[in-house]
Amino acid sequence: MNTDKYINGYIQREKEIKPNPFLSTRIMSKIEAPLAKRVKVWYSVAVAASISIVIFLGVQLGQITTPDRNTALNINDSEIENFMYYNNETHE
Repeated sequence: MNTDKYINGYIQREKEIKPNPFLSTRIMSKIEAPLAKRVKVWYSVAVAASISIVIFLGVQLGQITTPDRNTALNINDSEIENFMYYNNETHE
């Protein structure tokens, strides 16, 4: 019962709030005439420079860490994972 009284009291308080008559006018004026944000030139230059630096450093890092392509790595998986059980015909 106490919960019902609390809920009804809250709903009644919300109904008593008077809306601002100028709220819709202010919202519509903001929608119809949005603010034009001007991007500063130095900001555009800084973004372009940082992207260029990141690309350059990525290419340089890729060239430094690239291993020699003439080496090969041979691993016998049958010894690592005991494939001899699957390769042996007696276990089929």
